[in-house]
Amino acid sequence: MRDDKNRLVDGHSLAGASDKGLAALRHLALAAQGMTGADIQRLIREARQKARRGRHRLRYVDILDILERDAGSLPPEVRWRISVHEAGHALLFIQTGTAEILSITTGRGNGGNTQVRWPTTSPQTETGIMNVMACYLAGRAAELTIFGEALIGNGGGEGSDLAIVTASALQLETILGCSRDTPLLYMPSERPAHDLRFDPGLAGRVNKRLEVALAAATDVVSQHREPLLKLARELDGKSYLEGEEVHRLLGPVLPLSRPAK
Repeated sequence: MRDDKNRLVDGHSLAGASDKGLAALRHLALAAQGMTGADIQRLIREARQKARRGRHRLRYVDILDILERDAGSLPPEVRWRISVHEAGHALLFIQTGTAEILSITTGRGNGGNTQVRWPTTSPQTETGIMNVMACYLAGRAAELTIFGEALIGNGGGEGSDLAIVTASALQLETILGCSRDTPLLYMPSERPAHDLRFDPGLAGRVNKRLEVALAAATDVVSQHREPLLKLARELDGKSYLEGEEVHRLLGPVLPLSRPAK
């Protein structure tokens, strides 16, 4: 983050920043994972107000204090559920090898966030796409396994877990040649949601894929329940973890007992 003079908030230029300064910036970046642009603007505005009241320049600690305050605004039981949810995502991404974990956060912005680095080439097979879907549904699988029900935050928007996996399942059934009944039929649509609302047969096939992906994620979560809870507890306490620490906490994991397809 930079101030109006294009300098780091601790008063040093990026080119001359020490390892400690760069580590502090990375700390802030990880802590802000999952926040929207509006969230960041509000955060900086409040941190600047805090600095003015203290009669000093904007400092690292001013921003971190606001972040920590926001993290504490969630009820502890909701924060814990979000920690379990994000731990589920991390477990499946690592276990399937679908993407590299960069960081996971909880209690920030709209809840939690799992940041990954996707491979250069996207999955080119039905099994690969189903594994990606399992990764997105793993948060829900973790909540259902640990708590018996899931928070409504799994859905609700175009970028939600449920929206992403539904779009992927729909593509498998309509344009990617993976339909069990009509694999050669190409059915493009500019408004896929309408296909599901007005085509019960297609909606049923899409939902079946979602159920299969969720079942695959649930199998992995059940097999690695204790490592998942260990990761969730650490995340809940610290609010953000880097990828290396996530790997260390999960330890070695076994391949899928069965492919998600």
